[in-house]
This record gives sequence, structure tokens and C-alpha cells, in this order.
Amino acid sequence: MKKSQIVIAAWYRRYAQQKRYQQTKSSALVIQSYIQGWKARKTLRELKHQKRCKEAVTTIAAYWHGTQVRREYRKFFRANAGKKIYEFTLQRIVQKYFLEMKNKMPSLSPIDKNWPSRPYLFLDSTHKELKRIFHLWRCKKYRDQFTDQQKLIYEEKLEASELFKDKKALYPSSSVGQPFQGAYLEINKNPKYKKLKDAIEEKIIIAEVVNKINRANGKSTSRIFLLTNNNLLLADQKSGQIKSEVPLVDVTKVSMSSQNDGFFAVHLKEGSEAASKGDFLFSSDHLIEMATKLYRTTLSQTKQKLNIEISDEFLVQFRQDKVCVKFIQGNQKNGSVPTCKRKNNRLLEVAVP
Repeated sequence: MKKSQIVIAAWYRRYAQQKRYQQTKSSALVIQSYIQGWKARKTLRELKHQKRCKEAVTTIAAYWHGTQVRREYRKFFRANAGKKIYEFTLQRIVQKYFLEMKNKMPSLSPIDKNWPSRPYLFLDSTHKELKRIFHLWRCKKYRDQFTDQQKLIYEEKLEASELFKDKKALYPSSSVGQPFQGAYLEINKNPKYKKLKDAIEEKIIIAEVVNKINRANGKSTSRIFLLTNNNLLLADQKSGQIKSEVPLVDVTKVSMSSQNDGFFAVHLKEGSEAASKGDFLFSSDHLIEMATKLYRTTLSQTKQKLNIEISDEFLVQFRQDKVCVKFIQGNQKNGSVPTCKRKNNRLLEVAVP
């Protein structure tokens, strides 16, 4: 029994010592591996640093030697050869660009929007500027073909566009495609108006029959509307007798609606002799032309812009009363003809189809 105990104890001590030895050996190997790895990485970093230093020295030396050589041989070569080559290449590209553009130019029509595409990106600003200059030049060539009379017509059309485009619904149909005639009545040729012709010494800019709206009841009466360089005149259509004469300096404003009608009001300066009965309210088939010519003539004579008011509701002075002229939409008994009716002392209503 004792012998067995000794054998077991011996085997156990041997096993314990072996286990301890193996743990000690494993720990030593881990520490040894870490130290060796650290030393190896340190050595690798040093080697890489040495390699970079050698490469840096080589690069610096190459640049330095290159500088020395260029300095030495600069006297044998032109220092600005690269710049000259660049300028020559650029000049050749621009020359080719203009020669090609010569054969690709669009027509001389100002409304032609065609334009060749640019061949190079760096020519973008030049290409746009050339397009602008060419368009201005062909517009000038086109304008130079006009006579003085044609220039006056187009100036009036441009003025009408600035005054009424996108503001008055009547503008496109009654102005854009219609020439301004001015003298719709041949006063100089018609013997019926000889008395009227003799009474007017100035140049007649507009001569047309308009409907003058009666201030009391809103009914219309035909009148001859005459515009001269200095005056606005109203004459009887049958006899040709002048009923009213208004100096342009006494005209302060022209009012009209934004709708498709020919009604307009001529406002007169308060206290003037012409304003004794109040403002005038007319209806005409050539409203845009009449308002444009009145605006231009007043500006030419008084050096002041005539106020053009476009509103579906405005005030007019009828004798001592201020009357509101209001435009409404409504079904018309007379088809497409607007009607005017005096509602009360303060309201005059115009029904527009």
C-alpha cells in the first residue's frame, strides 16, 4: 500500500512539473517572439527611411544637375521656345476657326436664330461675342434699308409694343399685323371737309371717326378725332364744324381697360379752359394707334411722358362730378360690340363681350 502511494505521488509530481515547465516555456516564447518582431519592424522602418533618403538625394541631385546643365546650355537654345510654339499653335487654331466660320455664317435676316457650334471650349466667350456682334451688324444692315417713313412706322410699332404688350388684350389683333395709317379720313381731298381743312393750319397726324360717349347717359355720338402737332380737336362728322379744341399741354393722362375693347378716356388738366365740361370718353377701332400717336406727339411737344393707365376701373371728371368707369364681362345683345350705360351719378358701366 505504501509503495503504491509513493508511485502515485511520483507520477503526480512529474505531471505537475511538466505542466509548469510547458507554461514557462510558452510564456518565454511569446515574449521572445514579440521582442524579435519589434526589432524586425524597427529595422524595416530604418531601412525604408534610408531608402527614401537615398531617393530624395537622387531626385534633388537630378534637379540640381538639370538646372546646372540648363544654365550652361541656355545660351545655345532660346529660353522662350515653348511660349513661341504655344502662341503659334493658338494662332493657327484661331485662324482656322475664323476661316471655317466664314463659310458657316447664317443669313442676314435678323430673325434667323441659327448659329454654328463652337469647335473648342476655350473659344466659348469669343464665340458668344462674335454671335452678338454679327447680330447687331445684320440688324443695322437691315435698318439701313428703311426709308425715313418706314423708320417712323417701326418706331411707332416699337412704342406701341412697349406700352401695351401683355397689358392690353386688344393689342395683338389690332396693332401687330395692322399698319398705322393715321389719316383714315381724306380731309384734304373730300370737299365735304373743306371748311375743316381751312380751319386747321398744322399737320394732321390722326384723322378718324370715333364714338364720343355722352357724359349724361353713356350714349355715343360720332365725332371726327383730329390730332395735330399741338392740339387735339373734335369736329362734327356731318358739317365738319370744330366742336372742341384741346392743347396737348392740357392732356394729362389716357386711361383704358385691359380687355378687348376700344374705349379710352382722355384726362384734361384741372382748371384749364378745355376741362370746363370734364374729361372725354371715346370708343375707337384704332385705339392702340391713337394712344401711341398721342403719346409720341405729346412727348415730342411737351418733353414729358404722357401717363397711360390700363385698368378695368378708373375715374373720370364729368363737369363737377367724378365718375367711375367700370368694365365688366357680359353677354351682348349687339354681338361682339361693347355697350356703355350710365348706372347712376357715380358709375358708368361698359360691358365687354
